Amino acid sequence: MFDVIILFITDLLAVFGIYLMLNTALNIERGYAGVPNFGLLFSYAGGAYITGHLTAKIAILLTGAKVEADPITQPVSALMVLNPILASNPLISITLLIIILLIGASFGALLGLIQLGPAIRLREDHLAITLLALGEVMNYIAIAYKPFINGSLGVQVPDVFSWIGSRYRFYLATGIILLIAFILYIYVEFLGRTPLGRAMKAIRENEIAAVSLGKSLIRYRAIAMIIGSAFTGVAGSLWTLYSGAITPTLQRFDWTFLPWLMIFLGGIGNNLGVALGTFIFVLINRLIIFNKHLLAGVLPFDIVWFDYISLGLIMGLILIYRPQGILPEKPYIPKNIRRKIVVSRSQE
Repeated sequence: MFDVIILFITDLLAVFGIYLMLNTALNIERGYAGVPNFGLLFSYAGGAYITGHLTAKIAILLTGAKVEADPITQPVSALMVLNPILASNPLISITLLIIILLIGASFGALLGLIQLGPAIRLREDHLAITLLALGEVMNYIAIAYKPFINGSLGVQVPDVFSWIGSRYRFYLATGIILLIAFILYIYVEFLGRTPLGRAMKAIRENEIAAVSLGKSLIRYRAIAMIIGSAFTGVAGSLWTLYSGAITPTLQRFDWTFLPWLMIFLGGIGNNLGVALGTFIFVLINRLIIFNKHLLAGVLPFDIVWFDYISLGLIMGLILIYRPQGILPEKPYIPKNIRRKIVVSRSQE
């Protein structure tokens, strides 16, 4: 029983960390800059798939291992050589992890640049539909171009966490995911208090007024998309490394619609609200997944649909009773302005 609880907590925290990265990225794009990025899957899948494509190849270069098998089409044979080396060399494993995360962030940012074409030219309603369609492109590329991640079969990747031992492997991976998620969260919170973040929010609130004051809509949307896409690419890379394999089956429902639901639950524009909404939602989702077998035969429909129906009901309740989220966004007032307000009130 204790092992089951530990497994549940580890899985909960790992999924929470991945979604927190996605949701803070989405909060930069939608909560700060007002870009309705329904193409979140595009950069997330890009980070995941480029990690699947390059991890074994970079591991071969770092270790100098003689691997005759193709690490893409014959990943099992390649991993039989690479994993023992990585397990005995923590330094190489950590170096490989850092390199892959930098590549994931860079590739995600590159895909963000690709998304800038429609993001610059279209208004919110048309932009949302365009980015929604763009989100599926990466899946089709991964399936059609077999040398990328071996087509529909997918690919296994070297285990960069194996050096700590198989017993603690998922604990270490979860800890690293949470650490990186926390660092990105702190950065986004800091960004919202800077002139850059406040300019993004001004454009979100009223594009015409912001442009009339000299704020470049193109520039700030570009910055938001590049930063958010880089974060999303890191999340995709970490999920591939955590899972140990990747197939081109990443779903728009899981990696685009659910993040939107989480930030609606917590409060768009409020980073603390986004984190709280993410945790509450992931907790409910994991509890449903771990316990839905208990309802088999009780419900009048197939149990596989229970979590989708439950999440749909949650979304409906949010929009009806708490559309602003649990913690709505509060306007940030710089310290010098707060002092002036206090002084003016005291003089009255």
